Amino acid sequence: MRDGRKMIVRPHSTRLFPKNRGADGYAVTGLAARCDWVVLSDNRAPHVHLHRHRDTDRPRHIFLSLRAPFHAVRYFAQEILPALASDFVLITGSEDATLPHQTDARWRRFDAAERAMLARILDHPRLVHWYAENLDEGGHAKRSPLPLGLVFPDGMPDELVLPAPPPLARRPLRLFCAHRHREGPQWQTRRDVTRLAQGPWQGFCTAPAHEMPEPAFMAQVERHAVVLCAEGGGLDPSPKAWSALLHGAIPIIRNTALMPAYAHLPVAVVEDWHADALSPARLARWRDALLPWFDDASARREVLHRLSADYWWRIIAAGRPVAPPEPVAQLADAPHSGRIVEARA
Repeated sequence: MRDGRKMIVRPHSTRLFPKNRGADGYAVTGLAARCDWVVLSDNRAPHVHLHRHRDTDRPRHIFLSLRAPFHAVRYFAQEILPALASDFVLITGSEDATLPHQTDARWRRFDAAERAMLARILDHPRLVHWYAENLDEGGHAKRSPLPLGLVFPDGMPDELVLPAPPPLARRPLRLFCAHRHREGPQWQTRRDVTRLAQGPWQGFCTAPAHEMPEPAFMAQVERHAVVLCAEGGGLDPSPKAWSALLHGAIPIIRNTALMPAYAHLPVAVVEDWHADALSPARLARWRDALLPWFDDASARREVLHRLSADYWWRIIAAGRPVAPPEPVAQLADAPHSGRIVEARA
């Protein structure tokens, strides 16, 4: 992870680009590049394309891109699944569409036939485990949430030079709230959260009136102890939550079916976005409890490792469920669990 004085990591990402050029126009990068087969999908023709990343008829790891979710699910269930004669691990992602219900308001929900296909995939006797970005329902032993990580629309680097942010203990105990606002019902949560940030939370929250360019946004993240990560597209609070951790700030996220994955990271969790969910006292409790994960050198190295592609691939390669880790066993120098849940007031 070190190169001289620089900290370097292989970034974790489920997202593939470029979009809207046909399924055969994607660069296979990130998590997908570690898989044997990659089933690509796109809203432009051709809508689906099978990329055999390794020349095998017995793929162990299959990545299914949901850029065109309905085309992707039907193609996989009808064309790929019947041909699989050996045990396989499935990874789905690269889009904000959620599974298994599809709750993102920009798309319709899965119809009865598609829901049956998803159930058939999950019940397949050869399926070892299914890792799903934007999982909207937990509770199945063979399906786990997978965080999306970072997003690189202009091309993904092989390695990422990590920032060297100021210590959390030296930062003002303030909340930073800045996110993109777009039209449509999918973004109502962010509009509601912005009103809270500019209203009842304004005494302890910085909430810029306008969207900020990324360099200015990251500079503000490093000046704040806590960053509000309200979901917009999909359910995953990243890439903002991932970026906040890289820049040494505590992300606040909402409790969803993604929590078994985010429990691996030092995040603060609220049950819902409402006026009583946040207060200076709660920010102080979170900061004090999670401080070792940010300012202790060995704990910080472990957090950065958990943000890497290698960490998540090790779980996937083993085919085991994404369950909260044992923090004491995995990180003896950090006495606190990474996840703190505040119940609704």
